[in-house]
Order: sequence, then structure tokens, then C-alpha cells
Amino acid sequence: MKRQLALGLALAVMVTSASTSVDAQFPRNLKKRAGEILGKKPEPAPTPAPAAPESETPATPAPAAAPAVADKPAARPAERKSGSALDPSELPVRQSAEQVVRGRVNLRPNGDWDQLPYIPRAAVAAAYALGDAAQVALVETVGAALRATVMSAAFLAEHDKYIQGEHQAADHGLKGVVGMEDALARNDLKAVEAIQAREVVALGVDRVRSVPPDYLKTEFAQELDDWKKQAANPKQRDRAKFQKLVTRAQPLEGLAANDEKFLRGYAVLKSIDNGGPDTEEAVYAIHQRVTQEKEQVAYDRYNLKGQLKQQLTTFVAVAAKVNFNAPTVEKGGQTRFVNAADEKQGALWKACFRAGEAPTAAAVKLARAWLGEL
Repeated sequence: MKRQLALGLALAVMVTSASTSVDAQFPRNLKKRAGEILGKKPEPAPTPAPAAPESETPATPAPAAAPAVADKPAARPAERKSGSALDPSELPVRQSAEQVVRGRVNLRPNGDWDQLPYIPRAAVAAAYALGDAAQVALVETVGAALRATVMSAAFLAEHDKYIQGEHQAADHGLKGVVGMEDALARNDLKAVEAIQAREVVALGVDRVRSVPPDYLKTEFAQELDDWKKQAANPKQRDRAKFQKLVTRAQPLEGLAANDEKFLRGYAVLKSIDNGGPDTEEAVYAIHQRVTQEKEQVAYDRYNLKGQLKQQLTTFVAVAAKVNFNAPTVEKGGQTRFVNAADEKQGALWKACFRAGEAPTAAAVKLARAWLGEL
């Protein structure tokens, strides 16, 4: 399943991209306090731009489609009262990062989001009251906090644990592993055939380990009976193979279905029947290889470093296409874009538009620097 995610660093831009519909709900002294925190008096709010949608909570996946303008504000989780609303410790930096790197945002074909992660109202209002220089400083501060959080050993360990449970991903140190999906995409028929052959052997091992003992014993008896018939048929082209199967199967008849010797022997018989290797060592080596390669392919796709590269690259690309001079108009008490193409843009594009060129440029600079480190 293809998952192209956008940048969690956009949280810094989101915080600076408040709309007047939200801003009007907060008293002026909160705006003044926010401005003083960053050493600058609050400036008059700029002309509002169309609001980008905002999700209810960080842990809730965004809906498949989102309106261009925010709906009537819904109830939000209780926000902490102590400290500055713009202090990184008061912002959902970690929650937003997890939401993005774990694929809990709905994406458009270009990687933009349908909806923004949740940002506390107090932070939105306080950020909107700041001037350009203070907003740039805010982006740099929140961006640095986000980077420190995501690049920590604890976050990496938690992410690896998450993708192991969610995607059966694990790093075995294997390089250049090609999975079935990639082989098909490349139209590499030789690789497809080799992968299929290994998977058939591995499936045989998995089957004898997963089928209930009674059913497994019945299945074994039915297959042995069929192998005996094929072995006795002089016209059978693969008669030698079936004679071998019968010879190897007979010592297993008297064993219990949960006996380890029976399970391993039956797995080898299934391998022989499907044209695979005829020894336990070879069969279980293939099973281990298939398991590790699948886990490695999943890890290569979902590991934190790879996701960050993808997200940062997507954010830079989306930000580069923002038209900061896009005309807007008031309709029914809401600010909308004049051009239909602008109105249909994603949440990241609109967040950058509302934040303005300077804060967006600061976020892009951080994204590019971060990419250089990865």
C-alpha cells in the first residue's frame, strides 16, 4: 500500500496561520501577551485568508475530503493553562509528528494534506497576533523542537516498535531486497518467479504450524493416499517424485500431529510436492529468508528516516507552488479564493498562504537543512 506523507515540520507553519474566525474568540490581552513573549508588540491582524481545515484531535485520522473553509468550531480537548501558549512544551509537537509519520493523515496525489493536525486555539490566536519577524522566530523555535523530538533515540525506538506491530517491519540489515510489489512494478519476471517459488515453500511451513492438529492429520492422510496412487501409476510423468514422497511420508504416519518431527517432516513433504528443496535445512532456511526479506522491505518503506525524507521533500515541493498573491473575496461572511484552482488547494498549501512568505520561507529553510542531515 502506497503511503506518501507530508512534513510534520509544517506544524510550525500551521501555528502561524490562524484565521480571524478563530482569532476573534480570544481576548486582546492574550494577543498582547503572545507578542511580548517573543519581544515584540502585537501588530494589526492581516487580511484573513481562506481557512485550511483542522482535525478534531491528533489521534483521529483525517476525513477523505475537507472543506476549503473551517466549519463551525467544535469542542476541543482541555488546554493547559500554565506557561506560554506558544511554548513548544505547550504545543502538540510529539502528537502531530506521530500522526504524520504513522500515516494518520489523508493525502492528496501531490502529497498535500486534506486536513491539518489539531493545534490548540490559544496557540492559534497568540501566533496570529505576532508580526512577521516574531512569526519567523516562532517557526524556527517550533521547528527545532520538532526536529529534536523526532530525531531522539526514544522516538526512533517507539517508531520501530510501532511499524513492527502495524506493518510487520524489522531491520535485519539486508541491502537491496526486492519485494514482490517492486518486482511486478519493474516487470522483472525472473525476480517474480524466484520470489513466488520461495514463498510457496515458506507457506508450506506456515501452514503446518497454523492448521489445528486434527485437521492437519486428516490432510496428511489424504495427501499420502493421493501420493500412493500417483506413485503406483506407471504413466505418471512425475512418478519418481511421488514414490519419494511416499517413502518419506510413511515414517510420519504414526506420529502425533503436534510432534515437532511430524511438523518439520510434513513441511519438507509439501516443499517436495511443490518442486522445492527436500531437506529440513534448506526448507527452513528459505522460510527464514522469506520472513526476513518481507520484514526488511516493510522496514525500508516505513522506517523513520525514509518517512522524514519523503515528508520534507513533499513539504518543500508544496511550499514552492504557493501563490502568496492569490486574490480572495468575502462571501457569506467567509473569506474564499477568487480562483477555483486556489480554492481546491490542500491544507498545507493554504496553511503556507495564510502564514505568509516569511514564515513559510523559514520552514522551507529548516526542511532543506534537515534533508541535508538525513
